[in-house]
Amino acid sequence: MDLDATFDCSGKVNVNDWQLSRTGLFYQREVDNALFSQIDYSFSHVEVKLFDCVMPGAIAIMDLKHLINCMEMQLKILNRQEKPITISGSCNNDNVNYFSLRKMICEFIVYFRMYMNSIKWDLNALEIVMPEIGKDVDSLFDCLKHFLSTLHSIPDSTLHYAASNIGNKCNQSEFHLYHMHIELRWFFVTLMHSKTIWFQYHTQLEEFETTVEMIINDLLYSTLKIFERLALNWTIDLTQKTPYCCTCTRELWLMFQIFVDSLGERKKTKMFWDVVNNCIDRILTKNQSQAIFWHRSVDSSLPDCKNPELFCIWIIYHLSLLYGYSNDGVYLQSNSSRIKSNCEQVEKVLKTYVCKGGKDGERDELDVELKIIIPLLLDLIINWWQPRVPIISFLWDCFHKRLDQPFLLQTSGPWALSLEKKTAMDILKQINDRIYGKFEHSKESSYGIFLHLIGTFLKKYGTSDPKYWNQIKGRVYTKFSKNKVAEFSESGLYNFISLFITLAITADTNVCITMLDFLPPTHELNNDYNKKCNLIWKGKLACLLLFNERKLSVGSIAGHFTETINLISCRKDETSRSMMINFVDVLNTILAGNEKMDLGEFNFIGGWIDRYLLECQKNRIGSLLEMIANVFEKCIILQVSCNNSDGARKMLDALWCFVASRVRQLVFDPVFTGDNYKIISKLAVIFTLEAVREPATAKKYKHSAVSLFQHFAASIFVKDIRITLYYLTSILENEEAVQNLKKEIPNFDTILIQAWIKCSIVGYNVSKEDIRILQNYIINLNEIKEIFVSDYDIYEFKSSDEPILTFIISFMKKLNILKSEQEKHQYNAKCKTYFKNLEKWIMIPITEETKDSELAFWIYRCLGTLILCISPMLYTKNQPNDMLRTLINKIILVPENSTQSYIKQLGKKIFSMIMLGLEKLNVKSDILLQAMIRDIFDQYLPILIVEVNSGCSFKVTDTLLKCFKDIKNEFLRTIFEMLMSNFYNISSDNILHKHSNLITWLIKTLLKEGRKYPKYITEHIIQICSPSIFGCYMKVHDHHPHKLHTIDFINDIIKNPYYEEDKFIREKFQTAISTAVQKYLMTNTQFTFEFIRSILSIKKNIIINIFPQIEAIILYAEQYNRPNAASLRFMSNQLKKHMLNMDNNS
Repeated sequence: MDLDATFDCSGKVNVNDWQLSRTGLFYQREVDNALFSQIDYSFSHVEVKLFDCVMPGAIAIMDLKHLINCMEMQLKILNRQEKPITISGSCNNDNVNYFSLRKMICEFIVYFRMYMNSIKWDLNALEIVMPEIGKDVDSLFDCLKHFLSTLHSIPDSTLHYAASNIGNKCNQSEFHLYHMHIELRWFFVTLMHSKTIWFQYHTQLEEFETTVEMIINDLLYSTLKIFERLALNWTIDLTQKTPYCCTCTRELWLMFQIFVDSLGERKKTKMFWDVVNNCIDRILTKNQSQAIFWHRSVDSSLPDCKNPELFCIWIIYHLSLLYGYSNDGVYLQSNSSRIKSNCEQVEKVLKTYVCKGGKDGERDELDVELKIIIPLLLDLIINWWQPRVPIISFLWDCFHKRLDQPFLLQTSGPWALSLEKKTAMDILKQINDRIYGKFEHSKESSYGIFLHLIGTFLKKYGTSDPKYWNQIKGRVYTKFSKNKVAEFSESGLYNFISLFITLAITADTNVCITMLDFLPPTHELNNDYNKKCNLIWKGKLACLLLFNERKLSVGSIAGHFTETINLISCRKDETSRSMMINFVDVLNTILAGNEKMDLGEFNFIGGWIDRYLLECQKNRIGSLLEMIANVFEKCIILQVSCNNSDGARKMLDALWCFVASRVRQLVFDPVFTGDNYKIISKLAVIFTLEAVREPATAKKYKHSAVSLFQHFAASIFVKDIRITLYYLTSILENEEAVQNLKKEIPNFDTILIQAWIKCSIVGYNVSKEDIRILQNYIINLNEIKEIFVSDYDIYEFKSSDEPILTFIISFMKKLNILKSEQEKHQYNAKCKTYFKNLEKWIMIPITEETKDSELAFWIYRCLGTLILCISPMLYTKNQPNDMLRTLINKIILVPENSTQSYIKQLGKKIFSMIMLGLEKLNVKSDILLQAMIRDIFDQYLPILIVEVNSGCSFKVTDTLLKCFKDIKNEFLRTIFEMLMSNFYNISSDNILHKHSNLITWLIKTLLKEGRKYPKYITEHIIQICSPSIFGCYMKVHDHHPHKLHTIDFINDIIKNPYYEEDKFIREKFQTAISTAVQKYLMTNTQFTFEFIRSILSIKKNIIINIFPQIEAIILYAEQYNRPNAASLRFMSNQLKKHMLNMDNNS
């Protein structure tokens, strides 16, 4: 007969492994055997093996006393391990088979139980057997009780290391001693159950219940020993720490649970939780006066627990998980039909916890404890038991007085940011993640775990039965008032906000309105209140985000925001800026998340936009404008699709009212545009096209399609050409809009031509493709086609990389072939129209920082080409403000004391182009034009003729020399006359003009270069320049450098190739010298004769030819008795002698 009935250990309990041992007591149907014992089992022809002795099953019971003695002896062998052996060699256990001892004892108990159960309904058998073995039965029970009472004397190490992965193959005595204890506890309680049936006494039933309680008490003892070793800190997770020494202990708990509950339901005895609760009450109250004992001589009271409340909840949690097993041992988790709640006991424990310092924060490790407790309770009340609010209420009592404590905040994980760094979206996301995301207890504070609990509870039950929400709402709301919330620190406010938004997310969004009413105002700032104010604002914005998330109208709560927004948008402090940044980010999220615009979003579009754009960081401008553009387009689509959305209509009204004017202003400020040019242009296009579609709405707010188009396309104050370019290319992509605008704007095509010119000149670095779009449009206009003389010119214009230059040159070609003055006048007018306001925008991109850029060089190249080719079209005679003069004054001439001195360096590069362009005009008949040319030379001579060799000489730049190569005769004569009359003169105190030396070097260079320049240059120098040069010679002091320069000049003339080969030039030069001598001989006698002697040493013939004229002047002086007649004659005689000496020496 098989009587094998022992636990088979699988080692430590793995919380994720709920599989029971297939060779353990549960799967040997021990629970069923105890509950439903066989009554028809016959031992008549069965042999049993008890303590290695085979005997007949029917009569073995008669030898009960001997069997008990055998059992007692085996138990003593096991109990030797109760205390360590200290005397070496006194005992050798190496050969003891402890499992065999266990097995024999268990087989004996099973045999006894089976035998007694088989005769319990047979009164005759009972009457025969019981008198014989009655005393022995009592001895058996006493023996078992005595052994069971020794549990408390077992070393703690035996309990801690009672598990073994190899199960009963383990030969450690401690292992088998512990398992003997748990096996006999099961068998003892089943024997007590059988005994109550045998005798049918009420006292036996009470004794049975007491036995169950003693066994539960013993199991709690071993659990307390485990609990003592747990490090109760922030990181521990008691859901992962089981109260079982090994898998057999868990199996025994389960068997007791099923066994006691089954009996309780059938016989109305105490249920499992009743027994457990009685035991843990003694732990909770530390009251051992009602402790139960196996033997009075043995103290079986439970030791004091370091944290009884936490222990009680821990053991209740893990025992509750055992209810996930079916009666067949299959783990069904919370789907099991066996589940029974123990809420009342948990509430009792929590009430004790609150009373013992939990409510007032007097416990030393309160938050550590709560962080450990709450996950256990959360699993129970959410997944295992029916919903009950009191548990949450008791936990809430542990927090509401301590919300101000900063350690309640999360201290690790992705949300462990400082409050200053958290945005409203961060706050809402954290709360959502806490409820709907992957929640990590280890990275949350105790308060965060509590919020997870209350949120999860309300998510599951808040809508199914309003009573739960009403109870929680009542418990929470009553703890707050407006004054109390106002006194909160930052931490308190954050915890308050987190709580209310948790409630709003999971139960009722109207909680947001309550929260907004509780929160202090946010428009009164001071140094002490700024951080709190910023946090309050984020909390309010989180409500706004939640309303948007739930697709609820924000109109009902807009009033809580608009006043603050209007105030802080006017302020320049960092707190206000931060609050505005948070608001704009939230608004962006709201506007992007609703396609219908039917939630009252228009309430948040106001005058703050204008002020915010002025105050915000520059990198924030783009995102705000992008947000406005997106919502604008969305509303237009709603309107066009005949959705008749009232929200979209109101939003469009708000955008026209508060945004349109600001967009018009944005294009004037390069600080705002920068990288935002595209989005600004996009908004400009949207407003323009919407004004075309809905002119009445635009007119309502004092705008129109015409004014908007002219503003963005033609305004000279648009600082960034990319805006104009992107605006126009976007307009041209909409053919319908182009046709509608043409109807409204008569000069539409002219504006585009002007814009193309502007983009081509100042848009050097912008997209060539976009400029090409404009170019392709204007080339198809008849008025542009007429400008080109031939098809090749059109082709060149289309294919050129520099079409603007081709365009200007084509204008010049067209003008050259026109014959009638009327045609020329018409084309001049057209040219002026196309280049209108050029001087107002051309210099905008050029600054001190960009003066050396490719863009600056390109702009001046275009300007030089313009003046060179079509200066007659830009010129109006004797008008001081004509286009040409205005342009030159802007791009070439620099006012005195101006900061734009860099203009000269750019103007220097196109100086020759300017001069060649002015050559085409009738300069002699226009005094104003002459004055302008004079000013140009006055400013540019010092930079066109520069010092070299440390000031010993000068170099004339090629730019200036190019003028003298290409300029025609008449204009060149005018230039020489202007130079000499204005810059080659001497003041009343005999000081030469500052530019005279520069002009001397210019003349010197022209003369020395000889045949590189036309002959008429030499002629003009002799005829125009000589008199001034000679005149200055006569007036300066003796050692003035000009005297040497004059002699050099004479030398350069004589050495010039044209002088040698052209008699006319020689005669002209001699005439110039003769004129100078005649003019100054009487008044500057000494200097004149010095001058003559200098020429004599260079070219004697010149003086010989003019000597008769000198004699005539001296005779005249003598004849009329002039005061200096004598000195004249003396110097004349000296000159003659010098000339004779020269002849004699030659």
